[in-house]
Amino acid sequence: MTDDTLRNASAALGVPVSDPQPLGGSTRSEVLRCRVPTGTVVLKRYPDGSSATAREVAGLTALDHTPDLLAVDRAAGLVVMSDLGTGPTLADLLLGDDGAAAWAGALEWVEALGDTLGRSRGATAVFAAALGVVSTDEPSAAARVGAQMLRDDVLGLPADPALDAALDAELQLISTLDHRDPASDVVSPTDTCPDNAIRTADGWRFLDLEGATVHHAAYDAAYAAMPFSTCWCVFDPPPGFTDQLLERFTATLGTHLPDLVREPGWTRSVDLASAAWILAMTGWLLFGADEDRSRVGPPGLPSPSYRQLLATRWRWGAVRLRSTLPAVASLLGTAATWADEEWGESAAPVGPYRAFADDE
Repeated sequence: MTDDTLRNASAALGVPVSDPQPLGGSTRSEVLRCRVPTGTVVLKRYPDGSSATAREVAGLTALDHTPDLLAVDRAAGLVVMSDLGTGPTLADLLLGDDGAAAWAGALEWVEALGDTLGRSRGATAVFAAALGVVSTDEPSAAARVGAQMLRDDVLGLPADPALDAALDAELQLISTLDHRDPASDVVSPTDTCPDNAIRTADGWRFLDLEGATVHHAAYDAAYAAMPFSTCWCVFDPPPGFTDQLLERFTATLGTHLPDLVREPGWTRSVDLASAAWILAMTGWLLFGADEDRSRVGPPGLPSPSYRQLLATRWRWGAVRLRSTLPAVASLLGTAATWADEEWGESAAPVGPYRAFADDE
């Protein structure tokens, strides 16, 4: 596969591409740092993913603070982009041993994210044109599936017309985030996890745009509030950390979209988005939790287990969402209690990020 990738990249760029060095990543794609006559580039190939290729290209086309798009071979699922170097990712900082550097880096990261999203408001048409179709991703649909699995398959709650009606009403409220609205929608990398951002001499840059989409900016704000909504790099943040992240994100986004971040609507939207991600992740991770898989993250790095990650999210949502979404909060609280009783130590708290361990 690598030989084919190099040949296709050479043809797409019009110069020889050689000396491939694997950069890791997921089973969904092959990522290589390669040499060209003028330096190095990064190749990303999706063997089975024309949709992922299109999203990556559309995201690189529409978003600032990302690599430069250099060439594309859509038939081969190949994207060639500029090489951002070997600087640390946010995950490297959070899992390192310098708490001050991790805290400062996270604030700079979330500011770059807010700026990227804010600037993208005028690029939604560019994104749609590059993608070839308007994105219609709906996290609220995955949230509804997760809620049903949690209620029926895990907890086995008896029928309760009042509770069921309240829960359905709140799921309907969450779905309002997915009503397309130019006043609130942004182009987003979507998977804005700590290992998908690299610090360069010019600031933070965002990688892995295979899920790039147009959605409500609150879905990205939730990554600051929770933190890191759909990620593996999830541990207990130190006091004040997520408050500062969300404040910095909101302030930066507000320089572009001041009406969107006005209260009380903004905090409510962030809560709705947080609930959507918790319930969606519940559906996505339940099978792994049932099998008691020992780690969500890649080998060799600190990571919570599937059960720990779900229980952490359920505990957080039960407290955070009780005033905005009381029925969802109650369901998550019941799930957290169930996890403590049924999973026991395998659902124990994840503990602090390594960078902040000495502060606990």
